[in-house]
Amino acid sequence: MHARHRNYLLKDTKQLHAHVQVIPTGLVEVEIVENRQCHAAEFEHLRFERSGRVTKLVGKHTSNGKPVHWQLPLTNADARELENLIEEASEELEILMRDL
Repeated sequence: MHARHRNYLLKDTKQLHAHVQVIPTGLVEVEIVENRQCHAAEFEHLRFERSGRVTKLVGKHTSNGKPVHWQLPLTNADARELENLIEEASEELEILMRDL
């Protein structure tokens, strides 16, 4: 099991870049490179919302006991790639847990 890393140019932003790490233990970590803003969410707290040529990755995590919601506007192609990476990581985790 190894983490998968991707870099995406965010849509509808001022050329912001996101470094996304898909961790097979069930976690996605995101860093908005230009402003060093970080987000994370477990796979079950992620969803993709498609609208025209933009797909938003919407996530939720808890910070100091309060829910924090975040979203990344991606191209549809980038969102599909990321969705596939998350599915592959979920399958890897499932296989590992079965083998234990």
